[in-house]
Amino acid sequence: MKKLLSFLKNLITSNLGILFAVVVALVALAALTAFVILPAYQNPNNKMYSSSLGQPALLRRAGDPLPVRVREVSENQIERRIMGEGVCASQPILVPLIPMALVKTLHVQEGEVVTKGQLLVTLNATKAQIKYESAKLALSTARAELQRVKLGSAYVLAQERPAVEKVNLSSLVKQERLAADKLSKYQAAFDRGVIAEVALLAVKTEFAIATEQLEKGELAMTMAESGVKESLKIAQNATDDAIQAVAHRKAELADFKVFSPADGVIDRVLIQEGEYNQDSGKPGFLISSGLWFEAYFDQAEFAHLKAGQTATLALESFPGRDFSATVTMVKPVVSFNSGGPEIARPLRPRGTGSPEWAATFKVRLEMDGADGLVPGMTGFARLQQSEDSLTVPRSAVTSVSAGSALVYVVDEEDEWETREVKIGQVGQAHVVVKGGLALGEKVMVEGHWNLQTDDEIEVHSD
Repeated sequence: MKKLLSFLKNLITSNLGILFAVVVALVALAALTAFVILPAYQNPNNKMYSSSLGQPALLRRAGDPLPVRVREVSENQIERRIMGEGVCASQPILVPLIPMALVKTLHVQEGEVVTKGQLLVTLNATKAQIKYESAKLALSTARAELQRVKLGSAYVLAQERPAVEKVNLSSLVKQERLAADKLSKYQAAFDRGVIAEVALLAVKTEFAIATEQLEKGELAMTMAESGVKESLKIAQNATDDAIQAVAHRKAELADFKVFSPADGVIDRVLIQEGEYNQDSGKPGFLISSGLWFEAYFDQAEFAHLKAGQTATLALESFPGRDFSATVTMVKPVVSFNSGGPEIARPLRPRGTGSPEWAATFKVRLEMDGADGLVPGMTGFARLQQSEDSLTVPRSAVTSVSAGSALVYVVDEEDEWETREVKIGQVGQAHVVVKGGLALGEKVMVEGHWNLQTDDEIEVHSD
């Protein structure tokens, strides 16, 4: 034994360098295996994994199941961030000049802040004032004529005096009665042979004339009573028309002073003092009234935006500062607009070279505390939403395309299948499932990249 130990000692001592080299080689081989070969053997992202030396191929040759890891489909609160670009907007109001008259005095300038009811411009109203006074005189005349008709003293209405005709009719009635009485007596005298027939005929003639005059008097009375009603109506209508004419001229006078219809800013002044307004209704001012943010969002976000949601605004004019806002209107129309004018040809966004239409819809947001903001400022609106959704890990989905993807589903007997599912938001860690999976089902998250149809699996819960 002593000789053996001595021999070994001499051997080690004489070959110390070689031994050290062997130990270093073994350590290097172990490290290479642990940190390079084994990870490559098990890493699906490495070319070796899918080769004949990869883990799946070796396990298949050995008749062993392929190890996979699974996770259950779960419900998680997903943060959704939506962004759209837009511009601070206002309501443009054109203020018209109604009278065709000389511009006398401008009371505001471009860029001035005005309030509703503030005087903007005064026009020369001399001619309108004359017409107003003339209308008042015409009204006075019409009222006087109406009074004359009521009194029956209007010369042109000589045949429409019921009171006069009543007196005449009463006289004619008496004359007719006297003529009738005289005829009766003469007839009796003639029957007794006291008077000649000639005398009787003369009395009969008098009675016929009295009867005719009475009938004419009754007709004149009827005409006077009916006609005076219509004449009164005509005179009253003339008076009412004169009243309307005065009101019209007075309203015209009001148009010679133009007031602001709303609070806002004078965007443009389209007239100057001394000019003559030649076109009735021609705009004299452009007022920008109100202030809100109009943002354009991609059509894919339409179902996620509702009135009442809160948002933050980031404007180019105020870098580093956020403004709070509230969605007040979601316009249910998709148009080819990317935040500016509507486009007429496809865009190539983000330098991809792939033509796309900017299919967007407009959203109005009211800003809280808009001091210092003016129409035309550009920026972005951002909304953040939280909602409970079915999710799977990002590593569980493959072949993602147009809202669909494939997942590998494992049942209770460790049997597996591929299944197409509908997906929503795709995040770094999770993918929202819209259909095709139920809560609690198990999906593969590791080991499924090179599975073949008849492969058996060994499930490891993640």
